[in-house]
Amino acid sequence: MTLLIQNGEIVTDGKRFKADVRVEGETIAQIGEHLSVPEGATVIDASGKFVFPGFIDPHVHIHLPFMGTFAKDTHATGSQAALIGGTTTFIEMLAPAGSEDLMDGWRTWTGMAEGNSACDYSFHIGVTRWDEETEATLRELVGQGMTSFKVFLAYKGAFGIDDHALYQVCRLAAELGVVVTAHCENADLVAELQQKLLAEGKTGPEWHEPSRPESVEAEGTAHFATFVEMTGARGYVVHLSNARALQAALDARARGVNLDVEVVIPHLTLDKTYSERPGVEGAKYVMSPPCARRATSRNSGRRWNVGTSPRSPRTTAPSTWSRSTWATGTLPSSRTASPPLRTG
Repeated sequence: MTLLIQNGEIVTDGKRFKADVRVEGETIAQIGEHLSVPEGATVIDASGKFVFPGFIDPHVHIHLPFMGTFAKDTHATGSQAALIGGTTTFIEMLAPAGSEDLMDGWRTWTGMAEGNSACDYSFHIGVTRWDEETEATLRELVGQGMTSFKVFLAYKGAFGIDDHALYQVCRLAAELGVVVTAHCENADLVAELQQKLLAEGKTGPEWHEPSRPESVEAEGTAHFATFVEMTGARGYVVHLSNARALQAALDARARGVNLDVEVVIPHLTLDKTYSERPGVEGAKYVMSPPCARRATSRNSGRRWNVGTSPRSPRTTAPSTWSRSTWATGTLPSSRTASPPLRTG
C-alpha cells in the first residue's frame, strides 16, 4: 500500500518545513517537494496541518494494579487513545507488587497486551524486590530482548526497594548493558511526612504536595545518581518535576555520571493549585511527584536545553478520568498531550 501525504508542514526533532511524504507499507520511503502521485496511491491533503513522525512514548501505565486499585484502561482502549494522540509506540511500566513473582507479572502484562494493542509496544521491567530468583528472571528477560529495568524510590511497602536492592539492580544492569529507570523520591521521608499530616487531620488532596515536597525528589535524584555512578550503570530519571531535582541530575552529569532525565507534560503545564480545588476536582490532579509551584515548572522547562538529553513522554496514565485514575495517582493524557507538547 502506498500513501502520499501532500502539502503539510513536517515537524522533526530539529526543524520544520513544508514537503510531501510518501509511505510504502509502514516505511517512510521519500520526503520531498511536489512528489509525483504513484499509481494506486492513497492521497491525503495535509494543507494547513502539521505532519509528525509517530511519537514513541517511553512512560505509559495501562495495566496498573496499585495499592488495591486498578487503572480502568485495557491495552485496546489505551493503545487506541495513544494512536489518536499521535503515539505509534509506547513503553509500558510493568510493575508487579513486591510480594508477586516477577515472571508471573511478565506473563500477565504480555498476555494482556498481545493481540489487543493497536500500536507497537514494549515494557520496562519493574523490580520491586531482590533475591536470587529476581536476578535469574531479569537475566532471562534481557536474553529475550528487554532493555530496561524500572525501580521505585517511593511507595514504601508496595513498589519501593531498599538500597541493597537498588545496588544489585544497578550492578546487574551495568553487567548486561541495560538502562535503569527510576522514580526518584525518598520513600522513608514521604512516609514520615504523611504520618505527620495525618496526625494533624490534613487528609485532602491539597496536602499531597506537602507530603512529598521538592526537596524529597531532589534527594531521591541525587541518591539514585550515586548508585548509578558507583556501579557504572546507565540511569534514567522518570518524570523529573522541579528545578532542584534537575540540578541534582545536572551535578551528576557534570561529574561524568551516565544519567538522562524525562519530563512529563503535566509537570510543565499544571501546578499545585489544581489539587487545591474543592471536592473530587482536586483529587483529579494528584500525581507523584506532585505538580509543584508554577515558577518551578517554568524554570525547569527553560533548562532542558543544557545537556540533560530530556525525553518528553506524553502519557503517564489512563486515557480518561475515573475513580481508579485518582486512586492510582496518574493523569490521563494519552489523547491530549500533543498540543501542549507542541506549543508549551
